[in-house]
Amino acid sequence: MSKTKGRTGARTRANIVPPPTAAELDAAKHEAAQIEGRLAGLAAGHPSVKIWKTRLRAAQAVIARAPRD
Repeated sequence: MSKTKGRTGARTRANIVPPPTAAELDAAKHEAAQIEGRLAGLAAGHPSVKIWKTRLRAAQAVIARAPRD
């Protein structure tokens, strides 16, 4: 009998998320640009940097799901 190799089958396939719509993609790009501008103006040790970076990662995740042109 062979060992299973981690997450295989339906459990892995269930995490597939459909690509974002054009409106979601535009909103994410706009939000990412705004957040990058804010982060450039903040000092590295500022308390809100962690919050803004988290929001930036969420926007970048939406952009990453978009199909490549």
